[in-house]
Amino acid sequence: MSENSIKDLENNDFKKEEKSKSEVNLKLKLGFSIGEITDIVAYQGFSFLIFTFYAVIIGISVSIVTIVYIIWSLVNAFNDPILGAISDRTKTKRFGGGRRRPWITSMILPLGLVMVFLFVTPRGNEIISAIYMCFIMCLFDTIYTAYSINHTSLYPEIFPTDKSREEVGAARRILMVFGLLIAFILPSFVIQEYTGDSEVSIRQYQLAGLIYGIIIIVTGLIHVKYGITEPSYEEIANKKSLGFLESLKVTIKNRYFMIFVGASTMNWYIFTLLPLIMPVYVAGALGRPESMYTTLLLLIGFLFSIFGVIFWSKVDAKFGSKRAFNYSMIWWLISFIPLLFLTDYNLVMIDLIFIGIGLGGPTYLIDRNLANIIDEDEFKTNNRREASYFGIHAIFIRLAAILVIFSVNIICTYSGWEQIQLSTITEQQKLGLRILISIFPAIAMLVGILFLKFFPIDYKRQKELQTLKKGKKIE
Repeated sequence: MSENSIKDLENNDFKKEEKSKSEVNLKLKLGFSIGEITDIVAYQGFSFLIFTFYAVIIGISVSIVTIVYIIWSLVNAFNDPILGAISDRTKTKRFGGGRRRPWITSMILPLGLVMVFLFVTPRGNEIISAIYMCFIMCLFDTIYTAYSINHTSLYPEIFPTDKSREEVGAARRILMVFGLLIAFILPSFVIQEYTGDSEVSIRQYQLAGLIYGIIIIVTGLIHVKYGITEPSYEEIANKKSLGFLESLKVTIKNRYFMIFVGASTMNWYIFTLLPLIMPVYVAGALGRPESMYTTLLLLIGFLFSIFGVIFWSKVDAKFGSKRAFNYSMIWWLISFIPLLFLTDYNLVMIDLIFIGIGLGGPTYLIDRNLANIIDEDEFKTNNRREASYFGIHAIFIRLAAILVIFSVNIICTYSGWEQIQLSTITEQQKLGLRILISIFPAIAMLVGILFLKFFPIDYKRQKELQTLKKGKKIE
């Protein structure tokens, strides 16, 4: 056998060994990824029903709902960096021990319970109902953040290599889609009309909240049992962490991170807008008030987002996370524009196929890019500070809710809607809803693309970071 053939065999054996080392245990991969269902059912179930419930079912005026959303967004913007920095410094033996596990474990039951109380509100006085709405939204977000930021922070920590992140990232996002399907489709089995105004509708919303809560508790417990691995308490306790203020300062001064946050926030603007306005858009602009019609559109969009996750993960592997993210935003921008002109429900369904494929991009690629930023930060600070970065990131994606509610308020003001009444909708109001669900997302994507143009961690740098993590010298 020739010397070259021997070398080829040795190289093949080495590659096989490398591949074997990089494979993720199936139980850990699925156990971790199922935590996405817990996360998504909670937040998207909340986002999907809360606006319609209080603005349409309870009848709080759009101007007061706007004030509530602004207060909620500002208050909860501070939850994320504070809880993130505290999580990075957590060292305890309670609730299974570690940094992230104790937070995740202790928040599962409260998160399930608060889903029910979202829809149990005092009625008869608009101001009292609005105060309760503001309180329960802030309580929900605090509990949700304590769970979500720790679950999300484990991703780059447990899975440090590009290959493991691609593998687990795809599994996370596919299970995330199942979470989205549960969040958006399940209510249609118990809520006859999302925009109904009877006592029966209120009880149906409460039943949906109860079902959400049960699913959150069950999937959360599975996630804790099978999907979390952390260093021992002793190892965590002996590792020095940055102080709270120092950690926040280093994070905010990271120029790469702040540029990326701009692009990410524009995507989260759409994530927040779509579930919030979809029931009103389908009932008003498309004339289909029955909940099944909203459910069908969302079902199409989210099912095709599974193909989107697979497609964009391949683009990521070939071109790197930055370029893949850029391409996905261009796709999304183009796919929203037809909704401005479409008034036929069946044609809107077709366009939702393309929107769904686009949805798979940012849901997969945002965390991939954040993981690269965190890797780079580790070499500068010698600290893994996932929760601090995800916490600051969450400030801006929470503030995206303010942009969304201002967008809704602008359209309602333009259309002459102080209180949303779909029984007497005008052509101007229908046009307003079409503008809200098409032009506004397209503009957001254009802004996101401009931000990403200045983001420096490209495919080459991404590979260099992986080489550094393996302890090799970069040429």
